[in-house]
Amino acid sequence: MTSQRPASADRALIEREQRVGANNYAPIDVVIARGQGEWLFDIHGRRYVDMMSAYSAVSHGHAHPRLVAALCRQAGQVAITSRAFRTAVLAPFLERLVAVTGLDKVLPANGGVESVEAAIKAARRWGYRVKGIAPDQATIVVADGNFHGRTTTVVGFSSEAEYRADFGPFAPGFRHFAFGDIDALRAAVDGNTCAVLIEPIQGEAGIRVPPPGFLRAVRALCDERRVLLILDEIQSGLGRTGRWFAHQHDGVVPDGLILGKALGGGLLPVSAFVARAEVMDLFQPGSHGSTFGGNPLAAAVGLEALQVLEDEGLVARSAALGQHLLARLRRLQQEQAQPFIRDVRGRGLWAGVDLDPAHVHARTVVERMVERGVLSKETHETVIRFAPPLVISRAALDGAIDVFAQVLADLRPRSPAGGRAPAAAPAPGTAGAVSAAAPVAAVQLMMGAPDHFAVSYRINPWMDPASWSVSAAQLHADAVRGWNALKSAYEQLGAHIHVEPAQAGLPDMVFTANAGVVLDRVLVPARFRCVERRGEEAHNRRYFDGLQRAGHIERIVELPPGLFFEGAGDALWDRGRGLLWTGWGPRSSQGVAAALAHILGVPTVALELVDPRFYHLDTCLCVLPGGQIIVYPPALSAPSFACLQELAGPDALVIAQDEDALHLAVNSVALGQDLVLCHASPALREQLVALGYRVHVVGLDSFQRSGGAAYCLTLRLDNVSRVA
Repeated sequence: MTSQRPASADRALIEREQRVGANNYAPIDVVIARGQGEWLFDIHGRRYVDMMSAYSAVSHGHAHPRLVAALCRQAGQVAITSRAFRTAVLAPFLERLVAVTGLDKVLPANGGVESVEAAIKAARRWGYRVKGIAPDQATIVVADGNFHGRTTTVVGFSSEAEYRADFGPFAPGFRHFAFGDIDALRAAVDGNTCAVLIEPIQGEAGIRVPPPGFLRAVRALCDERRVLLILDEIQSGLGRTGRWFAHQHDGVVPDGLILGKALGGGLLPVSAFVARAEVMDLFQPGSHGSTFGGNPLAAAVGLEALQVLEDEGLVARSAALGQHLLARLRRLQQEQAQPFIRDVRGRGLWAGVDLDPAHVHARTVVERMVERGVLSKETHETVIRFAPPLVISRAALDGAIDVFAQVLADLRPRSPAGGRAPAAAPAPGTAGAVSAAAPVAAVQLMMGAPDHFAVSYRINPWMDPASWSVSAAQLHADAVRGWNALKSAYEQLGAHIHVEPAQAGLPDMVFTANAGVVLDRVLVPARFRCVERRGEEAHNRRYFDGLQRAGHIERIVELPPGLFFEGAGDALWDRGRGLLWTGWGPRSSQGVAAALAHILGVPTVALELVDPRFYHLDTCLCVLPGGQIIVYPPALSAPSFACLQELAGPDALVIAQDEDALHLAVNSVALGQDLVLCHASPALREQLVALGYRVHVVGLDSFQRSGGAAYCLTLRLDNVSRVA
């Protein structure tokens, strides 16, 4: 990854640019000629890993082949018509934006600040025509440290003196509050406030993440005071933070959403203001416009950019690799020999490392990184951004972090003996041992009573009705004993069990994990492919309705028609990485991953199951609280296992051997440090204990005859994805 500093050819180009170009940027002196994926190449062919991605505009990577193809295809047909005429590609683009945001209507534009200006117009008109604010008295509340663009209106409400100097006079109508301070916001909102306009995470200010619960409090305040909540996600949106949108981490829905940068796929300036119909319907012909906004070329590229994010799982990739990035940077901060790093902030593949200027200059660090083949940029003189394209490989990401660590080590003062003070070794960034037990007193589990369990039909290789019938009574009695022992084990570990009554004629209802998946108190119920199990759907729904009335479930959302889904058996929540691993193949449809991402608002990763014995993902994969994943690789297709290795990290994988996999040991339930499973070979037990887990084995032999074990018999009701 190392490279040499620019030579005479670079200097000549730099000097030519400086002679004829405005001096409104202070770029790093490297001259880029081309890019591909996460890599940039200078005019000499030297390669650099891009840790900036043009302030999130290149989230898809440089020259993404699908996006370049969409651009060329549309450019060869029609590129610009103005909005005086309708075009074939605009409607699909706007429909897709409405679908992914959950809002109603879209106003397309070019650069992001154009959409900010449109949002300001919309908010003020709503204030006058809907809320009834007196003419020309509407105000918008904005945060200190904001960055929404560079027009005179927008810099007029910036709190940065440099952005405002000698550009006035500025438009009135904006009030400020301290970012992250809900009391300050409450004090700033009055009867003339039409909107609160904020970034969920402040990018230009140094990747400033507000306190947990802040956005939810803002949403509640806006509802209370009848004020619009408009979120600027030009940088934070479209997968950058490990969700489609940063506000999804808090489970809020804005009234208006401003998007840009990545919407253009790294090829064009494309932005949009998306809002509720009550806001957007106040525009009429002539009230706002843009010659280039929504042009066919931009619409085609924007539509493909949204599709690539979904098809290539880039949101989930940001969640998983972002967790890895932040963990490594924070470990570097903890282990630093010199107090260079004051803070590490961020979410997903968007991190800011705040350096102490008393010890090191951020610009110096950035320039030293360039010499070693890593491109980044400082902001506010002390913060270095790490925001690579979402397509970045784990190896390239680790290489960039290694370079950063080495640069800091090289900048440390020399020891009295003339050498450098010893450096903390770069952290490997792998999952580690569990350090403390997570509290399990509040864990809510659902189990289906085993009264009618039997193997009476065959829908997987484990099931043999003829063999079961030889000793059915004994096997059923063993099943009941095993079920009671499992329930008792959970209760001894502090869990509360909700027991669903059994139903005659539906023996597999006992496998409660297949009834649905619950995340953030939203239930997505199962839809069975096997006709033998379809009768369970109505009975499960009645029980879930009762849980909803009791407050354990907030909403029940059905999958779109045509998709089959067997619940948490094929949907495993990974809280550490902030994503949902989904299985598809024998029982669940491939399209379930995208549907769950839309319904639950979390990134999903679809893994293909190829061995009929491991017909649900839970039979071959188990996510542990410490970040490790127990997996049986032969059950997954080669591309799916490679994806798992890339996103989780090979060192995080606990590889199950045949003995454990064929006894369904992977089908286990983790409650903090306690792992409940039906089998554990000495080797597996030793690995788990070394990682800090307490292993509890409960015999479930009768259930294994149906292809199920501890996880199959259990549905967790209280998994959460939202920040605390």
